[in-house]
Amino acid sequence: MSNRSESAQVGSMESSSDLSPSTTNADASHHESIPLQTQSFQACQYCDPEGEQHACHEPAEESGFCFWHDENASKDAPDVKARLEAYAKNGGQLRGIIVKRADLRDVNLVKHGPGGGYDLSYANFYRSNMTSAHLFNAKFDHGSLMKADLHDANVHCASFINCNLLGVKLTDTKIDNIKVGNILQQEAEGKVAERARDMEKALDLYEQSEEIYRDLRKASEAHGIFTMAGYFLQKELTMRRYQMPYLSTQRAMSKTVDLFCGYGESPIRVVFFSLALILISAMLYFITGIQYAGDPVGYSSELGLGSNAQAFAECLYYSVVTFTTLGYGDYIPVGMSRLVAATEAFTGSFTIALFVVVFVKKMTR
Repeated sequence: MSNRSESAQVGSMESSSDLSPSTTNADASHHESIPLQTQSFQACQYCDPEGEQHACHEPAEESGFCFWHDENASKDAPDVKARLEAYAKNGGQLRGIIVKRADLRDVNLVKHGPGGGYDLSYANFYRSNMTSAHLFNAKFDHGSLMKADLHDANVHCASFINCNLLGVKLTDTKIDNIKVGNILQQEAEGKVAERARDMEKALDLYEQSEEIYRDLRKASEAHGIFTMAGYFLQKELTMRRYQMPYLSTQRAMSKTVDLFCGYGESPIRVVFFSLALILISAMLYFITGIQYAGDPVGYSSELGLGSNAQAFAECLYYSVVTFTTLGYGDYIPVGMSRLVAATEAFTGSFTIALFVVVFVKKMTR
């Protein structure tokens, strides 16, 4: 070997030996710490149905989910209420949390300040004890409170749209201004099952819907919120109608009462029905004809537009007089008009009585 090569090897060895041990160890530890840190932290795998913007960034456990989004993680520890309150205050992802059978008595999940209450959409509180809980303005949309105990809880202004409320206990629960949407979760699923001709499943879901509306009605009546109670009564009886045989007389009568007066909760429907009956009867009188002082009154192709319009106005007047059963006797039905007049007079007297009952019921509340 030549002296040049030997000297090059010696120089390289000396240059490497000039590195201090502390520098070498620091570089080594730095390169080792990066992959170790990356491997030690894994975010929760919770995937929100409404998009990535609601993802959870809490550290995942062995299951791949954080404690709150892990369905198999036990929530029966005595400190779970305090942990949930702290988690909410620290900005944790409350959407989709699973808190089944937890003791959450007197839990405080009220978010102060602008922006509304805590968003607990898609959360599952199955059989949780939430007595005396403070849930003002909270959002439980698309979640589940099935068989949860909300006795003496405050859910003012809370939202339960498409939330499973089957079996929820609402004794002394403050439910002013809650939102349940136009259709319950079970009601929507029941209609889907009915369209698929799975009547056994549809009837079961309609029965569940009736039970939920009944519980909401009773809770509303207990707090004197009769307007809300009236709406829930209409929905309760509608769900009961859906369980009747489709072409049965009982279902037809129930539907008729609903159309006439909304099961006694909608006086405006009686008014609209009365106006429709008067107008339809007037059109029939205009076609079949009536008499005034022996002269025929009705449609005639020989008369002009103005004369026919005047004749219709006279038929409309006669229809109002017949509906209210005043019977002045100036106009007389002839032919088929007699059947129309008899039907209108009978229906009119019944409708006026119905309007009085429904209106008084509504006003006394």
